[in-house]
Amino acid sequence: MNTSRLYNWCFYYRHIIFLIGLLSFFILPEILEKIFTTRINFPGRIALLIISSLFIIKTQTKSRSIIIAAIWTFLVFIAIWAFYENISNIQLVALIILFIYFAFISYFLFKDLIRSNDVTSSVVFGAFTGYFLIGVLFFFIFALLDVIYTDTISVDMGGPGGLDQAFYFSFVTLTTIGYGDILPTSVLGQKIAILEALSGQFYIAAIMAAIVGKFLNAKSNK
Repeated sequence: MNTSRLYNWCFYYRHIIFLIGLLSFFILPEILEKIFTTRINFPGRIALLIISSLFIIKTQTKSRSIIIAAIWTFLVFIAIWAFYENISNIQLVALIILFIYFAFISYFLFKDLIRSNDVTSSVVFGAFTGYFLIGVLFFFIFALLDVIYTDTISVDMGGPGGLDQAFYFSFVTLTTIGYGDILPTSVLGQKIAILEALSGQFYIAAIMAAIVGKFLNAKSNK
């Protein structure tokens, strides 16, 4: 497979590639720890997410996508460095940068899904990926609140495994499972949790309904 064909293949399956990046973020550390007794640190996992998102950025106009990719890659790696070095003075800035980056990725992904004419397997995976991204964005909101106000949820995000537990809490809230093992410990945290739960339900009702509608229209026009 030459470079051009590989590029086209990656661009066509960009939603699946990003979904694999997201799933690797969650699952890969535990698998490596079991097999090799080592674990990918949180910055390394964020870097994996960024790499897997590059073809989502490429869906924008060529000149704009190059500028966006260059600027945000630089800023995000500053954020990763801040996490890795545990520099508390710029952790807030790092979290804001990461939140904005993934907010842009979410916008590009949703725009890509809405303007797609055919409901291919890549679009279906993209819709599933969009649901994941809501949980990622709210994780960063909870992390930001914890840095600013502290004790937003009942885990120590600065301790070992704290960020993983915050991720877990975000997705438990998104899916409205509500196990109750981790709780929002402030009124603001509770309200953000409500917003996340409502966002998850709205996404399923609105975005997924739009994709199903496109699929049915495509079948009826055949």
